[in-house]
Amino acid sequence: MDASQDDYLDRHRGYTSVDASPSKAIKFLAAMGFHLRSDPSTLNFKGDTVLNDDFVVARYSHDSAAFDYIPPLGQSFNNQLLLHVCLSGSIVLRSTTGSANLKPLDIALVQLEEFRGAVCESSTAGMFIIYRSTEASKHYEMLAGPSNVVYLRILKAAAFSLLQDLPDRLQPGFTQIQRGLEEIAKATAIGAHLYTDADIDSLRKVYVRGLALIRSMATDVSTSIKSIAQDLQVSRSYLLRAFKSQGTTPSVELRKARLHVAKRLLEEGTSTHEAAVTAGFGSPRNLKRALQLDN
Repeated sequence: MDASQDDYLDRHRGYTSVDASPSKAIKFLAAMGFHLRSDPSTLNFKGDTVLNDDFVVARYSHDSAAFDYIPPLGQSFNNQLLLHVCLSGSIVLRSTTGSANLKPLDIALVQLEEFRGAVCESSTAGMFIIYRSTEASKHYEMLAGPSNVVYLRILKAAAFSLLQDLPDRLQPGFTQIQRGLEEIAKATAIGAHLYTDADIDSLRKVYVRGLALIRSMATDVSTSIKSIAQDLQVSRSYLLRAFKSQGTTPSVELRKARLHVAKRLLEEGTSTHEAAVTAGFGSPRNLKRALQLDN
């Protein structure tokens, strides 16, 4: 790893949260290699990023936008992989070999040197992982096997890497990234028939995929039963049936996921208003009602 690469890591290492003015969001994205080529006034970007020696892991949401990808100064392309997971809406990834149109829980994997950018025509949310190993043997080892096995291997490796490099103070966004990786891995395993239960039925699949979206998207106030059903392309009634088959409901799981974040914030002395907004409840009144139901 050369000196310029070290400088890049030093500037962006660890956890970073971005929920700022368009100009600051655009500056941050450019530092990560994503250069906006659409109207900045409609971006409405929010994101959380974790960077260590082996991985860049990010969770984001924004409105319609188009980006070109140009690697940051000093960042090497050698043996780097980009895995992208759509969580809500849709997004088109562009590379030198073609394009991939992703819908919720679709995954695409591309060599970073071939990645050219992304376009989305409406609001979207997702996660991406950049595997940064500079060792060719590790790179090819990671790519061995069918695509879904490779996806699962990268997701698990990223989750493990984050656990080994925890910040002194766990931020809600960092926790959300961790949980998102774990839940997407479960959903990927089921979609690839890699789950331990070989006879898993369609209701169980919808439940696991729905839970993955809920736990990955809980802190977004717009996440609801309706939005989860739309993203999974099932009816509201079928989604309710899937969760009922596991003894719960989407509303209960969404409330629990948000409470998990809110309680941590309250324990750290965050105000009720800030905890409610950050956790996805929208208002202190909604948070207080959830806390009462939890007792």
